Amino acid sequence: MKLNKIVYLLGVTAMLLTSCEQENPLESEQYIKQVYIVGAYDIVQKFDVPYGEEPQNTYIAIATGGSLTIDKSVDVTLTHNDATIDWYNNKYMIDAPVEYRKLESEYCDFPSMTTTIKTGQVYSRLPFSIKSFGLHCDSLYALTFKIESVSNYIKHPKDTVLIMNLNFVNEFSGSYQLTATKYTLDNAGNELMPTSMNLTRTLKAVDKDRVRFFNEATVEAVTTLTRGNYFKSIEDNCVMFSRQADGSFTVSSWKNLPVSNGAVTYSDNEFKFSYDYTSGGKNYRIKGILTR
Repeated sequence: MKLNKIVYLLGVTAMLLTSCEQENPLESEQYIKQVYIVGAYDIVQKFDVPYGEEPQNTYIAIATGGSLTIDKSVDVTLTHNDATIDWYNNKYMIDAPVEYRKLESEYCDFPSMTTTIKTGQVYSRLPFSIKSFGLHCDSLYALTFKIESVSNYIKHPKDTVLIMNLNFVNEFSGSYQLTATKYTLDNAGNELMPTSMNLTRTLKAVDKDRVRFFNEATVEAVTTLTRGNYFKSIEDNCVMFSRQADGSFTVSSWKNLPVSNGAVTYSDNEFKFSYDYTSGGKNYRIKGILTR
């Protein structure tokens, strides 16, 4: 009896080993092959595009899902679906101070709306160019993309429409650490009552050569403000650094903040600056460093 049990167990083990040799599940596709736009899961994706006088090259990516790379090429044709912008604004941007807006056709160029994911590859790019010169830094420009057809496999049921939000940048824009001292100025221009500050500041690209940021410890404009108050906060509290033709920099007001006696230098991802400004009938001076 005991011998029979041993023989039985050996037989079962042999069958399992034979089964493993015949089929390895990792060698076959475990999921339905689907084609999708990278980033479309979140509907809106922000893409950095450099400001420049010449057209700037960019792209979106099309990919295939699954556990294995594809064994045949896939031609993917895309189209625009601008109604998605209105749908998104009406659903998610009702209280936002700025809504997404379609980038006019004269500012973009698409050599082709078809791309090919080649055999053995995971994704492919759809390249195009953007004319950023003259576009306003506070507008939420957007382009839409939708998968129209695929030559093989199937379209993903959800990740097939993308709103591409264009975030314009330059070589000086980004997040900086502000370390500065604020002085109150008397009528003779003497520096009184120094106050230290250390906080994060975002330098927003205005064009190829200019960046804008909020003065001293003023709270950066937030999307919870109404449209009028949002732009008023920007106009009343922002300072601008401008690169000149000789490579030097100047400091000035963005709109309404009275700024004078400014000086600024830039090197190794760091701005050193000082400027005077007037607020509430009093004169102040800021001396500091912005480090990226």
